[in-house]
Amino acid sequence: MPAYQLKQTGLRKDTEEKSGKTEEKKEQLRKEIEEYTGPGSVYRRKLQRFMEKHGIWSIGELDYEWRLVFAGELHALAKPKYHSCYLKYFDHIKQYDMRKRGRPQVSRIPPRYPYEDRLLFLPYHPAQELVERLDTCPERPEWVWDFSKEAPGKMKRQIFDVLNYFLREDENGKLLREHLKGLWRFYRFCVEEQVENIEQMAFDQIRKYREQAMEAGVPQEAGILDRCRKVLFLQAKDIHWDADVWYLERLSLQPERIDPSSPVISLSFVDVTHNRNRQLLKKYMKYGLGLTDLSLRYLQAEMIDIRNFLKEIPQDACDMTETGFREYFQRLQEKRLEAETFNRKVMALQHFYSFLKAREYVGQIPFHGEYYLKKTLPLHHDRSVEEQVSDEILKKLHRFPEHLRLMYLHLWGIGLRISEVCSLKGDAYYIQGRDAWIQVYQVKLRTYKRIPIPEAVYRLMQVYLKRNGIEADSYVFQNKRGGAYQSMTFRKQMIKYCAELGIKDGEYLFRSHDYRHGVATRFYDSGVSIQGVRDYLGHAYEEMTRQYIDYMPDRIDRTSGEFFAKPGNSLMACLKGGGD
Repeated sequence: MPAYQLKQTGLRKDTEEKSGKTEEKKEQLRKEIEEYTGPGSVYRRKLQRFMEKHGIWSIGELDYEWRLVFAGELHALAKPKYHSCYLKYFDHIKQYDMRKRGRPQVSRIPPRYPYEDRLLFLPYHPAQELVERLDTCPERPEWVWDFSKEAPGKMKRQIFDVLNYFLREDENGKLLREHLKGLWRFYRFCVEEQVENIEQMAFDQIRKYREQAMEAGVPQEAGILDRCRKVLFLQAKDIHWDADVWYLERLSLQPERIDPSSPVISLSFVDVTHNRNRQLLKKYMKYGLGLTDLSLRYLQAEMIDIRNFLKEIPQDACDMTETGFREYFQRLQEKRLEAETFNRKVMALQHFYSFLKAREYVGQIPFHGEYYLKKTLPLHHDRSVEEQVSDEILKKLHRFPEHLRLMYLHLWGIGLRISEVCSLKGDAYYIQGRDAWIQVYQVKLRTYKRIPIPEAVYRLMQVYLKRNGIEADSYVFQNKRGGAYQSMTFRKQMIKYCAELGIKDGEYLFRSHDYRHGVATRFYDSGVSIQGVRDYLGHAYEEMTRQYIDYMPDRIDRTSGEFFAKPGNSLMACLKGGGD
């Protein structure tokens, strides 16, 4: 047989073999596609022809790039009104294949999903359990995340981790859409600015991002940065002490250091733009949190004073001289601060530099704090609520919500601090003998006290506890999450209702601590000793108690009147030595 005939015969056999293999692939693809019987199955023919045309013989080979090609060819394959249906079918069959191949993961610890420097289309997320809710949602721009962009790898991994957190934790669909949209815009900003680490984002970059969000008319998205920081800090395997914002719920702190009615949520070092000073402040606060038992509220106040100092000086804090401190304290004096406030700032810096000296960052403290301290005199301010105002509130108290009514009675009738009212537990009330008592944890002093209360308050609280099913170790007054009621929330609500009910013609400004002054004054005015009032209020010193007793001139006038009303007592007799 001639050679050309042999060649033609060989080509024909190869063609027949290839044709046979192609038919086998087509048949296998048809079976694979027909296995999916979910929504949109009527559109499978066009998808099968598309895959055959491009030599795609398995659903697993489909990806977002092929989806874009398919979308482009739909213009010639189907009417425009059906394009979204075909694309949704494309997504569904791809997801079906991914879920069939995937294995369900059962773990108490949230899994960490592998990050890749490539484009991620959310419906094709490798963790399909995170994106099932998107199956019925219309396609959105924030579904496309291009992690192949030229940008710092650490930042892209952080965005990926936060994205997974939102997909996993946001049960509310509306909230999830808001978070995805905000994070998507924030990621674009981070790519443009080449942000290296979201937790250490430069102050100028933070300000620029917030300004852009305001200018774009989406001020709510300015907060996505804070949300990202919180997620990254709380979800980290180890505590990120190098982060510029610390979220304290991540730390295992003693409960007695925390005021549940007004908790310290975070500590921010962002405003200290000098890198070395920012690191020194972090070291000092890490020491305060870990090696002292100081309350978080005290630590936060001291940190703010130190932070304000570090923001104002241009140089390394370790290079400050005595002259520099003299000038700084002079500027503080020009602000006409109260002596107590001024002294607090001096002592905060004294503590900070004592720490730096102990850690050998400085050889000696560059100023003498005792030289700058001012003499303080106890100031008394009459703060008791006017009797006609409290009477008006009591008459209209039935128009307040139940929890506000009862919380108010603890202020007006017992004289508790609002922080103490908010942190009361279900077992706080009890009967001993014939008297009703309350056990109160004094957040400020971090000790318990037990004081008698009116029987009416005890009975009202027993009804409230039973009706609301409050257990012995649960907070009596709770927020929506079951935690302690927030003191600021209580104040805002009381101000609102007092205004609506026209208390003092709508001019009364509610302040919870004023009622503590009123109780102290009534007790003392009724003949209770200063020591008795001190013990009832839970003060450590009588000097503090005296600042709570108002209308002292009234007590003096009444006592004087009673003395001179007695026979033989007169001012002239006293002057002549005839009186005792």
